[in-house]
Amino acid sequence: MRNASTQMVYELVRQDARVMALTADNRNDIYERIHQEMPKQYMDYGIAEENMVASAAGLASCGKIPFLYTITNFMSLHALEFIRNDVCIANQNVKFLGRSSGLTSYTMGPTHQGTEDLAIIRTLPNLLTITPATPKEAREATRFAYEHEGPVYIRLEGQGELEYFNSDYRFEMGHGYVMRDGTDVTIMTMGAILNEALQVADSLSIENVSVRVISMPMVNPLDEMLILRAAKETKGIITLEEHSYIGGLGSAVAEFLAETGIGIKFKRLGFINCAKGCGQKDWLREYNGIGTADIIQVVKNFCD
Repeated sequence: MRNASTQMVYELVRQDARVMALTADNRNDIYERIHQEMPKQYMDYGIAEENMVASAAGLASCGKIPFLYTITNFMSLHALEFIRNDVCIANQNVKFLGRSSGLTSYTMGPTHQGTEDLAIIRTLPNLLTITPATPKEAREATRFAYEHEGPVYIRLEGQGELEYFNSDYRFEMGHGYVMRDGTDVTIMTMGAILNEALQVADSLSIENVSVRVISMPMVNPLDEMLILRAAKETKGIITLEEHSYIGGLGSAVAEFLAETGIGIKFKRLGFINCAKGCGQKDWLREYNGIGTADIIQVVKNFCD
């Protein structure tokens, strides 16, 4: 996913002299190509995310379009005040690519796992937040960020995610996607954990349980009409995310449903406190209560 996104950055740098590629000691092979081939459009700031964000705001004020790339936690937490004041309040045209979101850095523990960032940054003014589910969506979200005037934050995973979108897919702001239709329960996902939800839907279909699976890449703006349809047409909504169950997709959907006054069964599945443990991603999902067996049991409880 992160390679698909940064490949788009490479193409944008080649075709538009305004596009700048900025890193903070975390460039990948594609950013290294930009460094070698187009050095005037590349800068690395070392382990100084605050300086990178402040510099990006200055570049944007001069008409440049900076794409910042580094580990999600380091950019969103270390540089939060700079993102808020220099970029978002000023509505500068800066694009953030946060790598290693969710459990991507599964062997490095919670210090490197991006599992709370959305709860913080989705409150910032003018900032659009995107959590792609597939490589194609990551690429097209990056294209969208380039075309959108204003700050955009894209949360990138990077562990060989499966592709579910066709070659003609184009990202649309505030648009969710019904990946599988169903009439009993809706599972609403954010990011590559979409694959887990689809596996659950396949497993439960054998037991005549019909699960609707929705991929929701944005929490601001939300696809409110799609949520309303799910609330009216199925028996309950479960949100599923590799993120804290506080402040992410689950909270955004719950806030919207509460304001509509619709009474419906609802459950948030995500990390309680932070993600616990250190190991392979599938094991970590199970250990933290968001594995296949956990989701299946929640769906069955909704159908009782």
